[in-house]
Amino acid sequence: MPKYNYTLTNEDGQKKEGSISAPSKESALQSLRTADNIVLAITEDEDSKGWIFGRPKMSMVEKMIFVKNLATMIEVGITVSESLSIIKDQTKKESLKRMFDDIMEMVNSGQSLAKSLKKYDNNFSQLFINMIETGESSGNLQDVLSYLDLQLEKDYELRKKVISALIYPAVIITITLLMAAGIVVFIMPKITNIFKQFKAKLPLPTQLLIDFSNLLRERPLFSLLAFVITIVLTVFILKLKFLQPFWTKILTRLPLFGNITISANVARFTRTINSLIKSSVPITEAITITMNMLDNVLYKDALKEVRDKVEQGGKVGDSLEKYERLFPPMCTKMISLGERTGTLETTTEKVADLYEKDVDTKTRNLSTAVEPMLLVLMAGLVGGIAISIILPIYQLPNLIKR
Repeated sequence: MPKYNYTLTNEDGQKKEGSISAPSKESALQSLRTADNIVLAITEDEDSKGWIFGRPKMSMVEKMIFVKNLATMIEVGITVSESLSIIKDQTKKESLKRMFDDIMEMVNSGQSLAKSLKKYDNNFSQLFINMIETGESSGNLQDVLSYLDLQLEKDYELRKKVISALIYPAVIITITLLMAAGIVVFIMPKITNIFKQFKAKLPLPTQLLIDFSNLLRERPLFSLLAFVITIVLTVFILKLKFLQPFWTKILTRLPLFGNITISANVARFTRTINSLIKSSVPITEAITITMNMLDNVLYKDALKEVRDKVEQGGKVGDSLEKYERLFPPMCTKMISLGERTGTLETTTEKVADLYEKDVDTKTRNLSTAVEPMLLVLMAGLVGGIAISIILPIYQLPNLIKR
């Protein structure tokens, strides 16, 4: 249970400092406030927040299991507190056991489940907490947990498909680079000795390749350090906030990958909106939660403007039409139709299903589509190195005659 440090004063102006354990800051304040005491300050003890190795971290699969088990137990009549106790007993990680103990204490002290989970916002997203809060306030927690379970499952499947689609190109590119490095480090030095004996004037590509080979062999630590610095700088540049719109715009316009990115974001957007609407979350709040959940900066900015227009009385579908590149006409037309007919819950579910299938189809066909480009890349890199080696070999007969 969290510990709070406080400073009190009484009617005589005497100050008193101490600490108190309580499930929340509000509970601590209620315990400290009396007719004689005035609370001057109260802060959570940093040590009590903590975990030796940081806050407990749940994987996506662990969150899915947690929601599924909680929904099942509540459905058969087990209370939230008892359900958390059972889930804790089934958990193997000590850090997660402690987390569930803490959540149980807060629930048993009268706090809502949503408020108790909010303390661990590194595991439970705003979407997660808002849906739980809506379910508790409406008395429909069981159904909301079912919607949340479906949302997490679809989100997990979508991420898995996109990552799986990127594995094949990544493996091929890695193998190509390793082959090129092997040629430069192990084969190039042997050929270089032949050129040195004849004191041949080498073509520029060959000379550059030899210089690079010598650098890797003679100064390996410097080369490794330069490689690491390059990677770190690249990641740093990619993460610069003011450059995010530029990189995401490039990503959405890439052949093959751009279409997958758009379909994946539209699928997540509509699936999340659908889950929130089913949980009776107001549409403007649903857009805000979805906006915060998406990683793509372009979609965040677009949804922020859409939310502002909806708050002023506009329609979601009409507002999305401005962003035809991010939200294809099929998506916006179906959402507009759902708004006009009062079936937005049904249409968003249909759109989510449609684009999830689209991502599935595109990711399954990606390896076939990207294979020619990877072959060109391999041929260009390895072939370029081979040509750099072969070019001076044609000069050897003339050098021998001399």
